[in-house]
Amino acid sequence: SHHYVAGHLLRILFGLASALLVYAAGPRAWKAVAWPLYAFSIACLIPTALSLSPIAPVVNGSSRWLVLGGFRFMPSELARLSYVLLTATLISKGQISGRSPRGFLSLVALAFVPAVLTVSQPDFAGCLYMLAMMAAMLYISEARFSHILILFGVIALAASAVLITEEYRIDRVRGWINPEAGVSDNNFQTQQSSIALGSGGLLGRGLGHGRQQRGFLPEVFSDFILAVIGEETGLIGTTLVLSAFCVLLWTGFRIAERADDIFGSILAGGITASVALGSFLHFAVVTRLLPATGITLPLISWGGTSIVFTLIELAAAARISAEARR
Repeated sequence: SHHYVAGHLLRILFGLASALLVYAAGPRAWKAVAWPLYAFSIACLIPTALSLSPIAPVVNGSSRWLVLGGFRFMPSELARLSYVLLTATLISKGQISGRSPRGFLSLVALAFVPAVLTVSQPDFAGCLYMLAMMAAMLYISEARFSHILILFGVIALAASAVLITEEYRIDRVRGWINPEAGVSDNNFQTQQSSIALGSGGLLGRGLGHGRQQRGFLPEVFSDFILAVIGEETGLIGTTLVLSAFCVLLWTGFRIAERADDIFGSILAGGITASVALGSFLHFAVVTRLLPATGITLPLISWGGTSIVFTLIELAAAARISAEARR
């Protein structure tokens, strides 16, 4: 079957077309749509938080997707991008400052709205991703360390409260802390992921010869794609993938450093942080550093929303780099 290959290529083509449009529009147009795009992302998240089927059907216990006329996408991806864009716009226009209490609270509030809606789906991993992006943007915006430290304490308490409200989350953490206690529904994916990575050895079993994805490891095409790469290409293959991400992230932060204005610097830094956090979370889950979460690997996992928005983000970073060279 060529179902996944054809679908993946189609999403890549759509993402490239969208990326070209974003690149051609330029920073002035991006600033103009910052508020409308953020408001639109919140409007898209509301039906998923309320589980309004068939607009936001429940799949695997969560209503993360918005379905409209046969087209579906994950609003949380749009929310992260719109938050970064809005933050860069507000700060560059001098409307808020990350160092002032008012500006700090404004940036926190703008992130908390989509985070709360995301965790209501429920999507605990998506909420964590959004809060991590908030922390990254606060750092990029030069917020005071003392303010960030207090915020982290509040988030830790809130996360603990959310964690203990659902028994399956507690069981998942238990399975992560003590994986050798036995294979259960809560640690089955991470156990199979470890088997895949370990059996790959140095050179791997060869492309197409992996065994764990043949009915053992669920969600191999999205949440655990790195495990398949590790099994089929070995340590060398996973090292090459990790190295490619390191080069990409280094390039992104260099673009942010060399941008010719505050807007470009903050936007490029936020975009790079988003890709960095997404790749780190995926790597951490596959290698059992974190409990299993539904985080795709940017640019590699099968998933239209992730592919499209990642390509759009990279196009924006490329345009910022081009503007700085003029």
